[in-house]
Amino acid sequence: MVPTHLQHEALPLRVSCSVDSRHLSPASCGSPPYPDSDGNLSTSSNGSLKRRRGPGRPSKKELKERETRVQKKEDSLTMAQEKLKDLRLPSTGTNNKSQLIQGIHHFRAGDQVEALKCSDYCKEWYCARVVQVSNDKTEPCVFVHYEGWPPDHADWVGLGLVRTHANRTPLRFGPLGRESDRSWKDYATFYYTSQNISLRQYTGLVQDRRMALHSCPCHSAVTIHPERPDRIGSILQAFHAQKMLRYFRHIHAREATLDELVHVHTPTHVRNYTSTTNSLPPTTDHQHEVDPNPRPLKITSIAALLNSPTESEESPPSPSPRSHRHGSIVGPTRGVGGGVVVEANQDDIQQQHRRFSTAATTAAAAAAAAAAAAASSSSLSSSSYDSNTADLSEGVLVPVSPPGLVCKMTCGELGIAVDTTFHPLHSSLAARVAAGALINLVTPIVEGQLHNGFALIRPPGHHAEDDNAMGFCFFNNVAVAVSNTLEKYPSKIKKILVIDWDVHHGNGTQKIFYDNPNVLYISLHRWEQGKFYPFSGAPDECGEGAGLGRNINISFNESLDKPKPMGDTEFMAAFYHIILPIARQFLPDMIFVSAGFDAAEGHPDNLGGYKVSPRGFALMTKMVKELAEELCSGRLVMTLEGGYELQPLANSALASVAQLLPDHIDPDGPLEYKHSLNAIKPNQGAVDSLETVIGIQRKFWDLPEYLFQPGFRFHLPVEWRATDSISTRPRRDKRPRKVPVVEGY
Repeated sequence: MVPTHLQHEALPLRVSCSVDSRHLSPASCGSPPYPDSDGNLSTSSNGSLKRRRGPGRPSKKELKERETRVQKKEDSLTMAQEKLKDLRLPSTGTNNKSQLIQGIHHFRAGDQVEALKCSDYCKEWYCARVVQVSNDKTEPCVFVHYEGWPPDHADWVGLGLVRTHANRTPLRFGPLGRESDRSWKDYATFYYTSQNISLRQYTGLVQDRRMALHSCPCHSAVTIHPERPDRIGSILQAFHAQKMLRYFRHIHAREATLDELVHVHTPTHVRNYTSTTNSLPPTTDHQHEVDPNPRPLKITSIAALLNSPTESEESPPSPSPRSHRHGSIVGPTRGVGGGVVVEANQDDIQQQHRRFSTAATTAAAAAAAAAAAAASSSSLSSSSYDSNTADLSEGVLVPVSPPGLVCKMTCGELGIAVDTTFHPLHSSLAARVAAGALINLVTPIVEGQLHNGFALIRPPGHHAEDDNAMGFCFFNNVAVAVSNTLEKYPSKIKKILVIDWDVHHGNGTQKIFYDNPNVLYISLHRWEQGKFYPFSGAPDECGEGAGLGRNINISFNESLDKPKPMGDTEFMAAFYHIILPIARQFLPDMIFVSAGFDAAEGHPDNLGGYKVSPRGFALMTKMVKELAEELCSGRLVMTLEGGYELQPLANSALASVAQLLPDHIDPDGPLEYKHSLNAIKPNQGAVDSLETVIGIQRKFWDLPEYLFQPGFRFHLPVEWRATDSISTRPRRDKRPRKVPVVEGY
């Protein structure tokens, strides 16, 4: 019978958790007097409960020792919970994502944290600074700058891979050492000013360290390949040295999906250059069908990109059908170092496949071990760690061997289209990230969250055709973004203008949109009567079908009498007299710029040979930005294409991208056209070239009548000429420059 004073209790007695009863089993204590009651309790004669004395009861000393041990365990558990709270790591429960979203508000710009850094298949904790926190509720992450590392090592990391430092272990810095707290406090103060809050809604910048993985397997140990990871690093270093990175809103990159790629590329081409085993979506796009009446165009190999034509190659290559535009190689082919490039035999190809299959297995094992170690050090379970490593993992490495990877380059490695480098383990990923990064930059611009932006991506894309990789390009980044934008935003974006000022003609972009009436492609490039790579881009290539008149090639040729390279004046004349009037008639809803900087002064003749200065690129960008403001609410996207000499590339990109920012950012005031050029009269070669272009394009566009007056020579406004000779081209250092020590953003 239950005692009277306990009859009101509806619940059974709980099992005792007292220290002195934990060592006793139910068997040693006999059966409990009540079901579900404590076996150490008994009922006295007066109905009260008392503790039964069991056999072998420990002494007071033993009880005190046990209490001490239990207290230590409880203290350890409390301490571990506090550490986990300090780490702000996500749990593995159903509320993981909501906790991540809540945890994102704990980080502030300029905070010193520890973040996992991936290098050589290892993931290690390094000291980092918070640059920006993502507002994306579906994928919360943090953009961090690793202290002591160049700015191209900055990365987006999931919140599960970043933690506050609690003096448990010494902070680990990069080779450049610790950065001053003062500089980062200055950045934090600036970040939360009203000025910067508005700036983060103006110009976007997308970068991703995974694109640096794309390189020749030789890593330029003997032969320095023009298209190399240092290109992005040099541009970011220039931005960093001028403290310009603080003015951008950093955009999170991603891989382009297969469905996005097949908008402009054939399924076979996408399959050849991706490591996925997933089936590709079917496509009925007419551009993937074989043209029954192929139009001959003058296209050939990349070999001439790196070599001046020999005497036997002075005549233009023979035309080939459009469906086989890159099939012919005329004359001896040469690589970067000048040696003859030979086609690899089957033994070379099989040897490379075995080599990288082994490397992939080794890398996978190393990555798994690093992931386990990182998860262990951060107290994360494997499932929780895996859910937050998207930004640090390259996934399962599977060697990719495209059918075109059959050319043996001078460095001894296999290449595509003679000397387009390809890394079987990394190039496919980098190409997909480049295309996806540009798409991610376009989205906030179209949706009004940003005004304009710059995609700092590689490998480039404008030479990649729907079914061919060439000219250092695998997927046509601009074409993929343009096509997907037209489909995703049909009511807002109906027509797009693409301006390509790379010194080489964008044969891939031209071919993909050759019959598309909604895309106007304008290319300014060196042509030399079809003798300069890629030998396409003649002024009479104007489009076909519904796209007739939507393809404009401003093809420059040097004058035979007075050969002079093109520079600022010649490019500005093309913009002022031809591009602007035509663009205003086309009325685009958005503008893309394939911004190659290989026309910059400092490139050798076989890679560029022109003399456009950083000021010239800045003036062109200013002109395009003003055009976008006038026609399409400022929607403008610039993306990196060519540019291979690092110092001219960095200087030109810096001057150009600076024009995307609001005018008040420049302490010297906005760039003005007045007194900006040393000359306002284009050279004779440019005049002849521009006359040819307007003679052809007058059939499709209503061009100003003054262009056709006798003796017109495409002069620029008189007030644009400098009153005194000005230096528009910075002096190039003959010796390697030391990297300036700049801290903070």
